[in-house]
Amino acid sequence: MNPTRRTFLAGVSALALAPAVAACGDTATDASGGKAGPTEENAFPATITHKYGETTVEKAPSRVVCVGLVEQDALLALGIVPVAVTGWFGDAPGFIFPWAEERLGDAELPTVLSDTNGVQIEKIAKLQPDLIIGQYAGITEKDYELLSELAPTVAQSGDYADYGMPWDESTLNIGAAVGQPKAAQDLVDDVTAQIEKAASDHPEFAGKTAAVVTPYEGLFIYGPEDMRGRMLQQLGFDYPETLLAERTDEFGWSVSSERTTDLDQVDVVVWLDYAAADAGAQELFEQTGTYDEGRFFDISDKDGDYYVAHSFVTPLSIPYVLERYLPQLAAAVDGDPSTEPPPAAA
Repeated sequence: MNPTRRTFLAGVSALALAPAVAACGDTATDASGGKAGPTEENAFPATITHKYGETTVEKAPSRVVCVGLVEQDALLALGIVPVAVTGWFGDAPGFIFPWAEERLGDAELPTVLSDTNGVQIEKIAKLQPDLIIGQYAGITEKDYELLSELAPTVAQSGDYADYGMPWDESTLNIGAAVGQPKAAQDLVDDVTAQIEKAASDHPEFAGKTAAVVTPYEGLFIYGPEDMRGRMLQQLGFDYPETLLAERTDEFGWSVSSERTTDLDQVDVVVWLDYAAADAGAQELFEQTGTYDEGRFFDISDKDGDYYVAHSFVTPLSIPYVLERYLPQLAAAVDGDPSTEPPPAAA
């Protein structure tokens, strides 16, 4: 799986690709921007274990570059504005979205990098980073070696599929790397409490199965290690075993459009861009009990920032998503077709 396709599927669907490419221009040309945050006593040196070994950060960084797709949110939550982020999809300036804008304040927007043709090593070098972060990422060992020549580089964990690292572990790694381990733990605890409350408020989710799917090379199924699938599990849903492929060490996989009938056995289906599915797949889905009983809903680019937030899954985006996601899930899980999932709030 090449980096372009992997990054593409780590997003949502074909409809998301055009704005991502448009927003990821060749913009990393200088060493401006960035904002350092506070550090905690005795936080350095900090050593973080990852897929390619260990990285030790000796002192507080002031010029952080994100080569993963969502790390800017955790940094902003800790009071740090990165000098560069990696574009994914959506079109917010600097890839700082509404749920994170307040944390940016009057700081300069980050430079936006593109990984469409691989990690932009030369452009990152011009930014003079003192820390490079890639948690929601698919950094290769060669990428890691090249980046490590520029600055301490914290790659994704080897304990999960690429683009499958849990948001809380990513946040804790980022917190350690920037000298704020306690603040990061407090942040994780606060957001985790919100998720747990949401699950407690919706006991009807427990024991039901739910999955996120999107049209791509037939039907693309986000797996249990994908952060969207993992969020459903944190809210009390079970991952539907019937959708598991023989190989499950990826964040997701494509199956033939004919397998759309498998969704008949899923209690709640969250579609991303249902309108992009081919006519045959739509016809098959509309013959399922899941469709007849209204146990599904669609999130598309028509939902604006919510569409992007649903795939970010960060300590800043999660509260924003829960406000919109929970009413939709609750309406879908009851199996009553007259209970239509509400449109996402603006």
